[in-house]
Amino acid sequence: MWPPMSEGFAAALCSLAVKLTDDWLDRDRDAAVGRINWATRLGTGTMVYAALFLALAAGINAAVSLALFFASYIVGMFTDLGRRLPSRLTGWQESLLVLGAGAMLCGWRTMLFAGLFVSAVQLIDDCIDLAGDRLAGQRNLACRFGTAECLLGGLTLLLAAWWLDAGLFTPVFAGVAAVYCLDLRAREVMRC
Repeated sequence: MWPPMSEGFAAALCSLAVKLTDDWLDRDRDAAVGRINWATRLGTGTMVYAALFLALAAGINAAVSLALFFASYIVGMFTDLGRRLPSRLTGWQESLLVLGAGAMLCGWRTMLFAGLFVSAVQLIDDCIDLAGDRLAGQRNLACRFGTAECLLGGLTLLLAAWWLDAGLFTPVFAGVAAVYCLDLRAREVMRC
């Protein structure tokens, strides 16, 4: 039996899995602009660690961690919705399949919460990464729509997630924020 804040621990471990996966996918682009990336530190083990963190998260709280991971996958597809993927499906088709699987496995309410929460995190993160993404030649959402618009959209989505499930919001927010802060600190140390 896990403690009452198991959702926070699961969210933190899932955040680590998503972060490592994202760094693995972005490793070449980040290297080209000199951005610190965990995949350059962990090498070929990056995806093994990501899978390990996701498995641990699912062991602690499967519904929360899988919903957050599925939502991260869907939100990550936003730039590839029309592109044909290795599955021979488009990004839209894969996203709909993942959304359906998430709703069946985790419940539609938890999946909706995760979608709102992850979308908010993406919008806010795009504002934080704006300068680096511009340097890399990438037009993120803050570049396309504006920083104020993305921050307002992110705040609105966070409030919607909180409204949908206030009891889940606090531990998930704490877990994700802890990983984000630890990642920022670790990157400062890696620069030295």
